[in-house]
Amino acid sequence: MSSSFFPFIVVEEDVCSEICTLEPLLEISETDPDIEGTGKVKAKNQAMDFIHEMGWLLHRSRLKLRMVHLNSTVDLFPLKRFKWLIEFSMDHDWCAAVKKLLNLLLDGTVNTGDHPSLYLALSDMGLLHKAVRRNSKQLVELLLRYVPENISDELGPEVKALVDGENKTFLFRPDVVGPAGLTPLHIAAGKDGSEDVLDALTNDPCMVKFLLHQIIYH
Repeated sequence: MSSSFFPFIVVEEDVCSEICTLEPLLEISETDPDIEGTGKVKAKNQAMDFIHEMGWLLHRSRLKLRMVHLNSTVDLFPLKRFKWLIEFSMDHDWCAAVKKLLNLLLDGTVNTGDHPSLYLALSDMGLLHKAVRRNSKQLVELLLRYVPENISDELGPEVKALVDGENKTFLFRPDVVGPAGLTPLHIAAGKDGSEDVLDALTNDPCMVKFLLHQIIYH
């Protein structure tokens, strides 16, 4: 590589398999005769940025874990950079990477940015709404059934309540109101070719099929 270093990423096999799909982009040479006007340079730079940023996030997570035993603290990963990583992963329909990123967010590796709580930071991302707009059934199903592996004690009782008791599988709900007052169900019901996504939304753990009837007739 032309840069002085390249991250060495150690992560679960399914996440690695998704990230490895970027290899063809990383192998593109700027001297290729057909590269002008194709957007390949931009795509390569974005892929490189993702690799570097993911490497830094995993490094920060590992460093934070080690510092716990030393009774010390470590700077958290910036929320703005985290949001770019998860948006990039969703744009590539990477379910394993999205799940990994959510686990890192909820275990306390990422800060809350300008938001007063992690719950509000997560809500502001509108991940389920974005998955529905992408018409990605696999991402929708992942989010509806997502359960964090670990919730940091530092995140407070509000976030703990998201995954405790009866609500532990309802972190992402198909009836949550987003921008313009629309729920994921509203978006799917009004979008052509979204039958599979609509099926996934109405078969979620919350069992909100009755809302579909309200959407159609109102």
